[in-house]
Amino acid sequence: MTDQNKQTEMKKAIFTNLTLILSLTLGFISCNQETKSNNQTAVTNDKTDTIIVKHKNNLNKSYEVGFLSKSYSYYWLVGNDTLDFSVNARQYEKDSTLHLSIHHKKPIIFTTALTRINECLPQIKEDFYLTKLNSLYFRDPIYYFDLVKELSTEYEKQFGRKNISYEKLNDFLLKSKVNKQLDNFVSPLDKKIKRYSIEKFHLTDKKYFGEYLPNVDLKEYPEFAINGMGLYIQLETKSQNEDNASH
Repeated sequence: MTDQNKQTEMKKAIFTNLTLILSLTLGFISCNQETKSNNQTAVTNDKTDTIIVKHKNNLNKSYEVGFLSKSYSYYWLVGNDTLDFSVNARQYEKDSTLHLSIHHKKPIIFTTALTRINECLPQIKEDFYLTKLNSLYFRDPIYYFDLVKELSTEYEKQFGRKNISYEKLNDFLLKSKVNKQLDNFVSPLDKKIKRYSIEKFHLTDKKYFGEYLPNVDLKEYPEFAINGMGLYIQLETKSQNEDNASH
């Protein structure tokens, strides 16, 4: 074999090896991209795996028929599991007003609760007139860590550890940072906070928190909490309120 033929064969071998290396590299990159694409799809599927389902509640003939015209509950499903969170919507027979009650057994961040209600509004809108929304009802403040921490700090600065009247409590809540948060939440619905109420309002010392929040790490909780039987928030139509104020 001549030197020229040897060089030609060597060039062919090098070219073949380079082609093989390039093919393997491209194959690896392609597999990598496919894996990333599959992972992104899985994440997307996980995110879209949460659905909201509704259940029409039968009205209790002994006291709800004639008082309520209809009632629905909305639940969050993740796969085959139901989240510890639901919204009950009910319409009063007398004035067709809409009232939302929030239900959960374990404590939850208040901002998360508001986010979930917001997620549920399109479904509620299919069954009720949101323009008729008249009230929101949450669990006791102690079940919302961010809420109770903010309120306890503001409360202690103004009143120390003493109990106040329901009228003062309403005024305090209307001027609180939490009120601004809730006002921002209901404002797109053309609603405004009218008043607050906490039935059997009292202050609970931290040493008793475990009775309400078993198996919860209380280290970051405040030294006392504004407490009672639920947090009731009455709403009014914002534009109507502004019209009344202008007369």
